[in-house]
Amino acid sequence: MGKITEMSVQKHNKSRVNIYIDGEFVGGLEAVTALGAGLRVGAEADGATVLALQAESDGEAAFVKATDYLSRRMRTERELRDYLTGKDFSESVIDGVIRKLKEYGYIDDEGFVEAYTETYSSRRGKKRIRMDLLRHGATPDLIEAAVNGIGDQREAAERAAEKYLRTRAYDRRKLASHLMSKGFEWDDIDHAVRVFGGKEEE
Repeated sequence: MGKITEMSVQKHNKSRVNIYIDGEFVGGLEAVTALGAGLRVGAEADGATVLALQAESDGEAAFVKATDYLSRRMRTERELRDYLTGKDFSESVIDGVIRKLKEYGYIDDEGFVEAYTETYSSRRGKKRIRMDLLRHGATPDLIEAAVNGIGDQREAAERAAEKYLRTRAYDRRKLASHLMSKGFEWDDIDHAVRVFGGKEEE
């Protein structure tokens, strides 16, 4: 047991304070947590207590940031993990937050993949959807299950072509290139190009 000799506000996070016991840095935690625990300069404390409070404080702060991040749109576990890592939370704190969010049903990679696929399959091809989901951090098995369930995309390719041609003159090469950028399979691209090429000839 020692005495708290200094409590200083952190330079890059004004809501947190650094705790020093007998002149040595022990850890940092949210100022409100320190206040609630009765920590103040001159008070007796030990490093283990401060570290326990730090873990609790970091867990609460990480949970708040995570729920705010999730409130904007659905996220995969990897997206959330990367986000919290970027906020300098420890792996153990992140694991705890993710475990809690999974229990609450706020993180559901399978649900994310299904919702994303359902939303975008009407205007993007399977290749693009697969690439997007990989970028979001979904696992290959979930991605393949969802993509394989999309089915025929000829109508989707036609809709994408029609939208593109609303503001552009028909050009077979440019239209095919655009549909490729949308991730459609070649058979669907060829079909859409022929459909609108035929319309141009009528």
